Amino acid sequence: MVEPRPAINRLKKYRPPLEGRGGKMRLDFNENTVGCAPQVVRALRRLLKADMLSRYPEYEEARRKLAKYFGVEPEEIVLANGTDDAINLLCDVFVDPGDVLVVPAPTFPVYEFFHSVAGGQTVRVRYDENFSLPVEELLGTIRQGARWVALANPNNPTATVIPQADLRRILRESPNTLILVDEAYFDFSGETVLPWIRKFPNLVVTRTFSKAFGLAALRMGCLFADRRLAELLHRAQNPFVVNSLALAAAIEATRHDGYRRRYVREVLANRRALCQSLEALGLPYVPSSANFVLTRVGPQAPDIAARLRRQKILVRDWSYDPHLKGYLRFTVGSASQTRRLIAGLYRLRHLMERHETARPWRDFVRHPSTGWVS
Repeated sequence: MVEPRPAINRLKKYRPPLEGRGGKMRLDFNENTVGCAPQVVRALRRLLKADMLSRYPEYEEARRKLAKYFGVEPEEIVLANGTDDAINLLCDVFVDPGDVLVVPAPTFPVYEFFHSVAGGQTVRVRYDENFSLPVEELLGTIRQGARWVALANPNNPTATVIPQADLRRILRESPNTLILVDEAYFDFSGETVLPWIRKFPNLVVTRTFSKAFGLAALRMGCLFADRRLAELLHRAQNPFVVNSLALAAAIEATRHDGYRRRYVREVLANRRALCQSLEALGLPYVPSSANFVLTRVGPQAPDIAARLRRQKILVRDWSYDPHLKGYLRFTVGSASQTRRLIAGLYRLRHLMERHETARPWRDFVRHPSTGWVS
């Protein structure tokens, strides 16, 4: 039998979305829950009637249009087959066996996944009890010899943001370490470091069309860096990594950006409504800057998730993480979807570990700028 590299034998399997999600209310993987702009669907239908499927993709015009939308130069953008592909590309270009990745914990597991495929080692710096990033500990770990650092901002699954002052300090004090700031949920936080790529040559920023734009099925993402770094990434990239339909959909989506903005406004309003209902249920949650809310429901979390699934409501159970046992993550969708989720939670409230009798709600939640106490 042919054996793989040792790094592959050590690899832990990534947990993608469960199959059979069609026809259910998808509040488990933070997708756009109502779909992309109708104009995108119409544009794709027109393209399918043309000869596009028989031709290889062409990128230069698309790169110019997307660069203009994001406010960068075409030489500062790298197109990718989703953010996952952008992360994989970083590992292809920068990671040798034994190199160290530093990540907060918990966070998006794909950083560690591709780094492990490349034979690297990962060091996790755990969020504190308020779900704030311990910057001093992070910097101390980087100084011990990190090749790169992956920071989702907002973070998944906590939905918290790293203050820009802390990000600036990390970049300044780690000039020889590649710093990835993954802004997959930027649309819901409004906080970005994208203009910083011209100030910090060790900074890479990623964005995706899978969340607010509603194009998850097409796998379209962008990576941004200073020209020299972007050119190195281009050099190692598959020359036809993004398909023509994904490119066309992304450009059409940016042409109808009002649809995205309206969807974001609706999600933010529904996020407030969901959090108010969680308060009424006595359930602690982490103040969110994204399109999802991490909530502690107690030891019955797997059972609650399974019962919601039987109601055709899909949520993400994080109990497999030993530090997040009892936590569920709820994607925030439309108003009707949010009402249906709230109704489902009320039906299962007898299973939840509520706290209103233990101490008042104000002891669980503080203003988002100061964090959350459990």
